[in-house]
Amino acid sequence: MNVFILLLLMISIGALIGGLTNSLAIKMLFRPYRALYIGRFRLPFTPGLIPKRQNELAKQLGRMVVNHLLTPEGLRRKLERPQFHTQMTAWAQKEIEEWLDHPKTIESLLSTMNPKLSSEQIEKYVSEWVEKRFHSMLSEHRHSTLESLLSEEWRDKVEEGSDRLADYIHDSVMRYFQSAEGKRKVTALIENYLDNQGFLGNMISSFLGPDGLTERIYPAMIRYISDDEMKYWLRGMLKSELEQLLKQPVGFYEEKLKSITVGEALGRTVAKSLPIEAWLSKSVKDWTGPYRNHIIQQWVPRLVNESIVLLSSKIESMMDSMHLAEIVQEEVEAFHVGRVEEMVLGISRREFKMITYLGALLGGIIGLLQGIIVLFFG
Repeated sequence: MNVFILLLLMISIGALIGGLTNSLAIKMLFRPYRALYIGRFRLPFTPGLIPKRQNELAKQLGRMVVNHLLTPEGLRRKLERPQFHTQMTAWAQKEIEEWLDHPKTIESLLSTMNPKLSSEQIEKYVSEWVEKRFHSMLSEHRHSTLESLLSEEWRDKVEEGSDRLADYIHDSVMRYFQSAEGKRKVTALIENYLDNQGFLGNMISSFLGPDGLTERIYPAMIRYISDDEMKYWLRGMLKSELEQLLKQPVGFYEEKLKSITVGEALGRTVAKSLPIEAWLSKSVKDWTGPYRNHIIQQWVPRLVNESIVLLSSKIESMMDSMHLAEIVQEEVEAFHVGRVEEMVLGISRREFKMITYLGALLGGIIGLLQGIIVLFFG
């Protein structure tokens, strides 16, 4: 009976020691969270293994994530899968479709970004922008000739416009002098001329009279005006003047036209000519309605595909610039050990219990062997 009690006692003591040792070893993986001191001396095995090595663990996890888990090759394979393309396209089409059907007006959307923005404010911005662009172009090309700024096509158009202007002036002058008003004007001019010529004018007027002189001069004047030679002369004169104007630098026109006044007037004119208020009162759906199907069915898939290709080609540089290893390291270092303990125990609690039981079993076996040795050699 004493032998049995001795063996049972040895087995119980061994099992208790083995179980407590393994349980303590598991606890010491995480605890204590901080180093413990008696005076100036730090207690051994404090803090626990994981808190003590948390910085090294964070660094190794960062390297492991970048080098083995979240690699450029793995991400590229994911991006290039047809299934991923299909999913991204469907998601983008759904999001864009909802946005295109938005009932809010452009003005209300802009007001969310800038409550002070109104049609008058936009009109002011447009006017100021046009004015600034006008003065910027003048400053940039002040010493350049107008001819050098025009393309060959525009120079041809200017010359054609000059010829049309000459023809228009010729036709207008001819119609005027062929009219009754034009004839009266010629008569009045002749009478005024004769009145200013003294005795000679009075003598001519007494012989022919103003009407008689008009009847002689007027047909000849009409023939001269109607002749093509007059038209070609007018064309040549305007073309000559045009060539001189084109050879002038932009600064010449800036001085003549008072660029500040012209810039302000141009800005106001452009701003007033734009239907800004009508544009702002339209909804997103009104603006995009005519292009809705084209955007969803063609633009979105193309944009998704181009975006994926761009991401795939730039993924290495993007990952380098993001410093993923450092991000993982910082997050792990900032992670409280208590939460790590809860997470690990929550996942592996059963396994840790089995390790504790295994320690108790081994301790019990060792206690049994010790009891047998004591009986035989004690």
